[in-house]
Amino acid sequence: MMCSGWRRLAAIVLLLSGFLGCAMPSSTQTPPLTAAAARHTLDSWNPGFCKVADFYGFYVSGENPAAQEAFVLIANPGDKTQKPVVYTARFQLLTVPEGQPRWFLTSLVTHSSGLTRRLGWDNLIIPVKTPPPAAAGK
Repeated sequence: MMCSGWRRLAAIVLLLSGFLGCAMPSSTQTPPLTAAAARHTLDSWNPGFCKVADFYGFYVSGENPAAQEAFVLIANPGDKTQKPVVYTARFQLLTVPEGQPRWFLTSLVTHSSGLTRRLGWDNLIIPVKTPPPAAAGK
């Protein structure tokens, strides 16, 4: 009789630990997307065309923290007569084949020519790079 009490207790402990283990968040933390890293990535992916003049901030779309949009004012350093334009930069948290989550710039679009006309790049997969330590203070 004593043995069946221990079995029940062991079975309950195993069931609870299995349930709580499945319900607990995974140990891999999602890396944060910082404004400095987003700005550095936008400045370096196409330096002949794209220079961030102002970084307005992030918007987390819906309840999905793995998709963030940044609103930025971008100027063309090659054409000083062209006005800076507001762009929406979309960043996605993707899992690379090695198994680690990593942020990528996936699109950069603007509606500056009207709401029915989108201009920019939709098919980007550019890894977000952290700025070098010397550039972080600028």
